Amino acid sequence: MKKLVVFLMGLFIVSVAMAKDYSQYANPEALVSPEKAKKIMESNKNVVVFDVRRSAEFMVGHIPGAVDIWRNDISADKNEYPFGGMRATVEKMENVLGQYGVDSNTHILIYDAKADYDAARLWWILDMYGHEKISLIDGGIDGWKAAGLSLEVGFAKKKDKKVYNFNKKTDYSKLAYLNDVKQAVENKKTIIVDTRSEKEHLGRVTKKGAFRPGRIPSKTFIPWETAVHNDSDKTFKSISQLKEIYAEHGIDSNSQVIAYCQSGVRSAHTTFVLTQLLGYKKVRNFDGSWIEWSYNKKLPADKG
Repeated sequence: MKKLVVFLMGLFIVSVAMAKDYSQYANPEALVSPEKAKKIMESNKNVVVFDVRRSAEFMVGHIPGAVDIWRNDISADKNEYPFGGMRATVEKMENVLGQYGVDSNTHILIYDAKADYDAARLWWILDMYGHEKISLIDGGIDGWKAAGLSLEVGFAKKKDKKVYNFNKKTDYSKLAYLNDVKQAVENKKTIIVDTRSEKEHLGRVTKKGAFRPGRIPSKTFIPWETAVHNDSDKTFKSISQLKEIYAEHGIDSNSQVIAYCQSGVRSAHTTFVLTQLLGYKKVRNFDGSWIEWSYNKKLPADKG
């Protein structure tokens, strides 16, 4: 019996030692463990949990109390641009948030099933427009399940609608426009990071929505998923691991960075990592990304 007690105590000590320390990150509140997310939901009445997946996925299992939201809900209307994938306007986002019962004091928790890259897109839009209390759930739905926490099935429970207004002015320093990227290509002072897959980077694959294959002239290629563990729960790597990944490409706290992908989703994930986990200040997400660049046929594109 004594041996069993000692063994169990040893397991407990190891598990505590292995517990992830979120205080290591520049903004410890930007990323929370599934367990902490659950505590926030239980202790704070003004919480909205966004599940950024398609409705069919949401229906078969989601975090209890979550509401489903998808890319079209947070994207520009079709008639606003001659191409897709751009962010929704401030006015549209205010309307969407109000529909989900969010006010300016609401703590918004966000997750998905793709290591938080769709969740990071929503985070980036909300953060840029001025909502303050936002946290991603580390590992998303996979992390939640790996922690042994329960799921709910079926439709989302309706929230009482509110009138939502962003309290702060939009922080455009977090956004790269097409002209910003053009200048970065020319002056070489800003590191342009391609966060897509290798096949996209080399111009071997053109994803739906893009107008031609290739990449923005730049050799810096850091796939977004290098920031997360390639295991069952897809959690973010430690701050030391992340610093090492980006330092290998010449990126540190003094670097000016523009991240891009196909439509500003995967690059929003990289933007989250660089700004919230590492605390780097000079980082912008190119919202139009490869779709907008490839639409402009006169702009150069590298391959291979």
